[in-house]
Amino acid sequence: MSEVRCVAPTGCLLGEGPLWSPSEGFLWWVDIKRAKLHRHNPRTGNTRRYDLPIHASALALADGGLIMIGDLEAGRYDTATEFYEPVCKLNEPYGFRTNDGGLAPDGSFWFGTMDDAETEPEGQYFRLLPDMSIERIGLPEVLVTNTMQFSPDGTTFYTCDSSEQMILAFDYDADTGGLSNRRVFASTLEAGCYPDGSAIDAEGYLWNAQWAGSRIVRYAPDGSIDCIVQMPVSRPTSCAFGGPDLKTLYITSARVGLSDAALDRQPMAGSLFAIDVETPGLSVQEFGHPRSV
Repeated sequence: MSEVRCVAPTGCLLGEGPLWSPSEGFLWWVDIKRAKLHRHNPRTGNTRRYDLPIHASALALADGGLIMIGDLEAGRYDTATEFYEPVCKLNEPYGFRTNDGGLAPDGSFWFGTMDDAETEPEGQYFRLLPDMSIERIGLPEVLVTNTMQFSPDGTTFYTCDSSEQMILAFDYDADTGGLSNRRVFASTLEAGCYPDGSAIDAEGYLWNAQWAGSRIVRYAPDGSIDCIVQMPVSRPTSCAFGGPDLKTLYITSARVGLSDAALDRQPMAGSLFAIDVETPGLSVQEFGHPRSV
């Protein structure tokens, strides 16, 4: 495994939602708080920033463009014309917004909502179906929804309420889309940090960004820690595999809420980072397209 390197010093307030586009060879991600979309080209090292009409929080590939969830809606974004078209809205309380998201084996886009002030534990889980309708997923309400990932064989769903400092696992029924057998997959309580976004590699190991922990942790399928990657910033937020061989792990980060003294100690907070790993990620799936398992 290589050393962690900063590939785009963007200074995002809340960088999130990294997504690799194999056809373009780009890494896309968002700055939720500033309503920005970022694009990094690893071939040239260039990074571009786009203004958005919503505070997008998670992305998925779709028909040469992007599916976005943000604020309390979902929509399509044309990366060529920079045109955003809202498609459907959520009926959630004022002050709530979407947060993390990821694709299920059937091609639906799973995501969560949360109170942006992080005071009301009433966040919900939803899925955006290929026909662009939204349905609620029957999971308990949470404070901060994060991690929406599935095991390579499609039988296990991973998620977390970051405030509880636990990564949870559920059995997933591909025929019904139902979840059962809730269990604690891993805890960050003793480490004093908070599980955030995750990525799954081809061996079924889960890589988790840990807010306030300055680290990325690779967990084995049984929940044991395989390795810990130390980060030069305290608030890594999420990660995604990219590169032509999917052996580059890209990591987003945040600077929101950090004091001036903390920012002096970590001037790269809010940047995009990368590490080269031995095990590749899963093939990048498109919205509405079932995954081969």
